[in-house]
Amino acid sequence: MKPTLLFGILLSLVAVAAPAAERLGFKGVELGSSLAQIASNPKFACHVVTTPIADKVCSLRAQEKETIAGAPIDSIFYFYDQSGLTGIVVNLPEAHFQPVINALSDKYGTPALKTEAVKNLKGVAHENRTYRWQRPEGSVLAERYAGRLDKSSIRFADDTAAQRVQQRRALLAKDPRKDL
Repeated sequence: MKPTLLFGILLSLVAVAAPAAERLGFKGVELGSSLAQIASNPKFACHVVTTPIADKVCSLRAQEKETIAGAPIDSIFYFYDQSGLTGIVVNLPEAHFQPVINALSDKYGTPALKTEAVKNLKGVAHENRTYRWQRPEGSVLAERYAGRLDKSSIRFADDTAAQRVQQRRALLAKDPRKDL
């Protein structure tokens, strides 16, 4: 057997054996997926909005509960533009942050880590940790302290969505006939 043929066979076997990179999303709802996937679920309510990345936002209804890696979620928001999912924001108690980071690392691999000091209202410094997993279709950003020392957030984002939305809205503003 020729060495190049043997190398080609080995390379194809490695490619088959290598696991596919996990697509970014939450509980089977991946970035880019259709609005119908969440809008048809009675656990969620959807509303028309105008944000930099969305024209519709869906959130968990008040009486509904959800978890991430076994941790309770305070709130979850799905952002859609033209019926395609552009982002997910999960807010949870900070006390559950590290187990969620461990689960995300198991799923997406080793993240980039950034640390910075933040101070509470009394001036006491705390170390905030921000983890980032980057993929071609977007990123996951996990922030230990999200606005408050007792709240954390996980953001799944299509990193190019804001630019696409802004360009489309600018075109509509220039030529309203395209919005028919």
